[in-house]
Amino acid sequence: MRSQHMSVTRRGGVDMMELRSSEIGPAGHGEAVVRVEAAGVSYGDILLRLGVIPGAPKPPFIPGYDISGVVEQVGPGVSDLRVGQPVAALLPTGGYSERISVPAARLVPRPAGAGAVESAAVALNYFIVHQMLHRVAKVRAGQRILVHGASGGVGMAFLQLAALAGVECYGTASTGKLDLVTRYGGHPIDYRRQNFVDVIRALPGGGVDAVFDAIGGTHFLRSYSVVRRGGIMVAYGQSAALVDGKPNMLIGALGFLGGVIAPKLVPDGRRTVFYNAWSLEKAEPDAYHQDLGTVLGLLADHKIEPRIAKTVPLDKAASAQRDLEAGSVTGKVVLTT
Repeated sequence: MRSQHMSVTRRGGVDMMELRSSEIGPAGHGEAVVRVEAAGVSYGDILLRLGVIPGAPKPPFIPGYDISGVVEQVGPGVSDLRVGQPVAALLPTGGYSERISVPAARLVPRPAGAGAVESAAVALNYFIVHQMLHRVAKVRAGQRILVHGASGGVGMAFLQLAALAGVECYGTASTGKLDLVTRYGGHPIDYRRQNFVDVIRALPGGGVDAVFDAIGGTHFLRSYSVVRRGGIMVAYGQSAALVDGKPNMLIGALGFLGGVIAPKLVPDGRRTVFYNAWSLEKAEPDAYHQDLGTVLGLLADHKIEPRIAKTVPLDKAASAQRDLEAGSVTGKVVLTT
């Protein structure tokens, strides 16, 4: 059967993306063919297109980490999935597709009440946040955390999942988006008008138990400075390494070495780590199914509420990435097929 997909043909801007068509063969041993109903658009897709992420696939490739859809075929050796079953998955690539053949082990059943668009909206953002909170930082009720970019799709996932865990959350955001932080239970910090270091140090105890930072560069060091003894700074991205839409590998390297590696050289009771979902899965193979299943269950039970910025058809994926890269959307952008 034929399937359309959006392909990154070369490194560079969104004009390097092209709608193409390919043949999808029958599901092989241990595989399933999924008809993709919705696919998330993430900042990581942009970084892959630009070649910023180490080990990124070489063009041409199909971006897209987070999908939800319905099983269309199951291959030999697959006994725990059925045709017509709603599923979701996190994939290394390939999500911007009408159909995709994937290892059946990557597919997690969607419970009743977990819609396709909403599942795609939580499959990456809420999954990685759940892991960072509970497997990496190991937060406990009554603790205090700081989240940067709290009005974005990942930031709002932090606010909601922290609240469910009984964790107090401070979140940085721009002036016009501070109300969103408050709406989802956080304490807003206007990063344009306030110095978050001063705000956190003025709190009782003068620090937080964990900071979650995807900005990078010298920002990592500032985040680390407000971590209390026994706490952790979790880095999970380097948006500062993009300057005017182009990768600056020096900023990325300095951020990683200075903000993540260097603090480990002088033990002071605080930790740093660079979170990567694929690395965590290698270390804890059962974590993927457990954690994605947990997040989908929270969605079905209406305990989390992803903010959908907009849905756009697959052939408009380039414009969706352009809007995300420009910072003109609040929440998650989802492609529909």
